[in-house]
Amino acid sequence: MKEPTTPPKQQQHTPTSATSKAPTLIPSPLLRPVPPLADLATSLPPPPPFVEPVAPRAPSATESVATPSPKPPTQQPTAEPLSPASVPEPVAVPQSSPVSPPAVPPAVNEEALRKKITDELYKDLAQKRIKTEQDMQAWYDAEKARASAQAQADVQSKVQEEISRILSVERALTQDSLQQAIIRERISNEDEKLRAQLLEFEQKAKQLEAKEADLKKQDAFYREQVARLEERSEQFYKVTKENYNKAVDQVNAKFKRYEVHPVCGDLQGQILSCYKDNTGKTLNCSNIAALYLQCVNNAKQNKLRTGG
Repeated sequence: MKEPTTPPKQQQHTPTSATSKAPTLIPSPLLRPVPPLADLATSLPPPPPFVEPVAPRAPSATESVATPSPKPPTQQPTAEPLSPASVPEPVAVPQSSPVSPPAVPPAVNEEALRKKITDELYKDLAQKRIKTEQDMQAWYDAEKARASAQAQADVQSKVQEEISRILSVERALTQDSLQQAIIRERISNEDEKLRAQLLEFEQKAKQLEAKEADLKKQDAFYREQVARLEERSEQFYKVTKENYNKAVDQVNAKFKRYEVHPVCGDLQGQILSCYKDNTGKTLNCSNIAALYLQCVNNAKQNKLRTGG
């Protein structure tokens, strides 16, 4: 559905030297807004038989519709073009010309428009109905195929159950003989396994006895070796001890021990204690230091006199 187009604006005859604004158009009262399609669909009567829609007749040029008279155009003053000062030109006087009224839009046939909308709605509903029927048919076919497949599966499961029941009955009849044969086979297998285990244990016992005898021989051999090593180590220890004692005696005989006694030990202790008590005041200990030096000099002279 096409909306009514706005009428083309008529060209106004204005002089070449002046410009004018286009007249403002007031919408016609006949151009009312079309209601939504949902409201039309709910308020319409049952659909009539489908009729090919007929386009509404366009109004002729002689038909006239009452429209409000447009406002007269306002003339804007034109600025004179600047001309050279040497050649003055006459000013052109604008001449007013009659303004023709704007073209009237064609009248809208509301009945035809409503009928056209209704037909389009019915067409849409028919298409939706056809699509719904097609969907329903497809769903029906799918359900039918599913039901047939389910029925076939049920029949097949029942056949399988019957076959399994018959097989279970036949198995139950032969179960006793099979169980007896299985028991005899198991007993014979167990006997063979026990015999094989006994033989293996006997072989292992013989191997262990041989290993034990070998270990006993090795133990005796190693004990003998240890005894010999102990005897040799004792002899070596005795010889080493004797050599050490001889060397000590030789060193003591060769080198004499000298006894050393400190000279002026009392004064030395007094000087050390005085320096500790009078840190930074060494003059306080000058008397003791002089006595210590005199004592050391006397001891040196005595040693020189005695020659010792």
